[in-house]
Amino acid sequence: MRERPEPNRGSLRRAIRAFLDSQSERDPEEPGQLVEVAARALGPTLERWSRSPGLRRLIGGVERDVLTRPGEWVELEAKLGVAGKFGGRARFTLAGEAVAEIELEARGEVRAMIRAPAPGSYAIAVELVRDDAQRPAELIGRRTLQVADARPMALIDAELLLREAPPAPALAEPSAHALISALNDAGLAIAVFDLHLEDRSAALHEAMAQLGLGMAAALRYSTDQQDLERLGVDVDQLFAQRAVRKLQAKGVAIAAVVSPRAWPAGLVAEVDFLSPEQVLAHAHGQGFRAAHERARAFVAARERADPLTWRLDRATASTLVAHNAVHAELDNRRARERLFELIAAARESVHLQFYILRPSEFLERLIVALIHRARAGVRVRLMIDALYSEEELLGRLNPLLHSLRAEANIELLAVERIESAQDVELTRLKRRDHRKLVIVDGLRALVSGRNASDEYYQGFDEVPIHDNTRHERIPWLDAHVEVAGPLVREIQANFLETWRDQGGSLPRGLGPESLPELEPAGEVAARLVVHRGLADANGMAMYEALLELAEDHVIIVNDFPIVSTLERAILCLLARGVRVELLTGSAAARRADGSFFPAPLHRTLFEHMVKARLEPLLLAGVAIYEFQPPPSPLNVARGGRVRPYVHAKIVSVDGRVASVGSANLDATASFWESEANVVIEDENFCRDLEAELREVIAQAVPIDPSSEAWRSERAQRAVVGALWPGSLYS
Repeated sequence: MRERPEPNRGSLRRAIRAFLDSQSERDPEEPGQLVEVAARALGPTLERWSRSPGLRRLIGGVERDVLTRPGEWVELEAKLGVAGKFGGRARFTLAGEAVAEIELEARGEVRAMIRAPAPGSYAIAVELVRDDAQRPAELIGRRTLQVADARPMALIDAELLLREAPPAPALAEPSAHALISALNDAGLAIAVFDLHLEDRSAALHEAMAQLGLGMAAALRYSTDQQDLERLGVDVDQLFAQRAVRKLQAKGVAIAAVVSPRAWPAGLVAEVDFLSPEQVLAHAHGQGFRAAHERARAFVAARERADPLTWRLDRATASTLVAHNAVHAELDNRRARERLFELIAAARESVHLQFYILRPSEFLERLIVALIHRARAGVRVRLMIDALYSEEELLGRLNPLLHSLRAEANIELLAVERIESAQDVELTRLKRRDHRKLVIVDGLRALVSGRNASDEYYQGFDEVPIHDNTRHERIPWLDAHVEVAGPLVREIQANFLETWRDQGGSLPRGLGPESLPELEPAGEVAARLVVHRGLADANGMAMYEALLELAEDHVIIVNDFPIVSTLERAILCLLARGVRVELLTGSAAARRADGSFFPAPLHRTLFEHMVKARLEPLLLAGVAIYEFQPPPSPLNVARGGRVRPYVHAKIVSVDGRVASVGSANLDATASFWESEANVVIEDENFCRDLEAELREVIAQAVPIDPSSEAWRSERAQRAVVGALWPGSLYS
């Protein structure tokens, strides 16, 4: 491990010497000794101050510690404070060596992407370079890049190193020394994680230095998770699971998490969650021998694996399944026709799950189709979200479904029921089930973004549109994937598991664990990624892993505000030179000239909020387009075109891997609601999907931040973007 360099002492010496030189006429004494004394005295103090978030915003500095393995992409990010207003370049250094240089252009922050060097620990620093300056000016905040080797890694909870004792955290009990010694003696590498809501970096790094961990990385909450905790949601377990899985996906051999907290067994496979007492017992009994064996197996498996498959396996706790046939459908009319075709062909069972059922022609046709099959002896199970489909909501049943309830062969089940006023609280209202699934005879499945209503299943050339058509009547762009083959077994098992967990009954032999294996149906490898609200972050981890693997281009289809973790991942892509295109829509449908069709106020406000959240990406270089379907003879609105809402959730990377399903890229999908996506690792599928998306983008309206249309709504975006409760919805 490299020795920690003195904290910016060179910069301090220069500043102090300049001041003393200016006073030399008054005091002719040699200032050299005073320089050294002052630098030694002020160095640790300024290093501690530099870890204050408020001070970093003012005077700048590197933002966070990083733990990774050799060859992985590393984000170097720095706040520039007031110094960034004066132009020039920002130069990042690792252990004093320049690794990246970026033109400032009066930005408040800069980021660069580099490949992680050889194993070791490196001080990350940033300095400002101006052509008219004699030497670079180093900003005082430094961070640590810890590059793991093949040894098993232990993550230590900061609570074991700190205790809350106003006015400042103090060193923990002396047992922290014994704990670290035991881990070192057992041959484990060490990093630290902090689950505290506030930034305790200054006190934590001071404690780490005194405990001999001066150059270990200290990992903290993401902004998203801090926001959730401020809402009173306990996300410690979620953070620990996500952090460990993400590090494993990068190839870091996490062997143990050491914490005074009680963790559930099996939180992350092949990782021991230990108390300090258990660590000492392991060390005395040579219990870490198994950790070394697991680390060796982990490294060997990582070296053999395909990088894409490895990362998704580890990040999302999912498994790639071969020999499927997969088809994506973006056309609403064809999607409707295919759905009813599959239902009509059912011989044994039809299983459906929807988030929303709305009064509509589509829903009426669906009810009739299901009753036909039920009367033909087919078993129908329909699972719907209680809140958004208004079923078993405070004792009420949805009257639209009375005809289904009357059928002996049809079962209805409301998910996440809200049975009384005591259930009306934030977590229950936000923790919904957003999945949309259709499984027919256990052989074919649709994994979809489409709810049960007309806007999801009517074609844009099927609806008359004039200047006063209501937003609710205008179709949306959406997508599903149809799957045949072995992966359908996993999709069916997911449905049945939820059905049983929510109180539904199943006949003997139909449990998720007893489904038969299915015959191959094609050559496509795909996986089902399921996120269960607040129990994991698999959906966000899936998107983050896909983005991190991009080398050339990414196409995103999404019309929700992008959660900050994924926004950051997109900014990192731009810093690496990856081309990013984003197809969005208008939450309140617009005419060709950009004016709104009649719409509820909340839709218009939501539109301004989404665009406000997209603006940083737009200004950073993401090419953003607003969806516009082809002209239709039935559209007589001004300009003959419509810019409707986009409800599809698609990410396609480099023409080799794509995700389609129910999960948006927002906070609701990332944390609160349960989701299901299919990730397809097949170049032929992805090539065809991207070709279709490029045809759609060719018809779309590019968003130009310099245009009068964009500037004219600046005030609305600013107000709504500032007031919208981001932790709840975005």
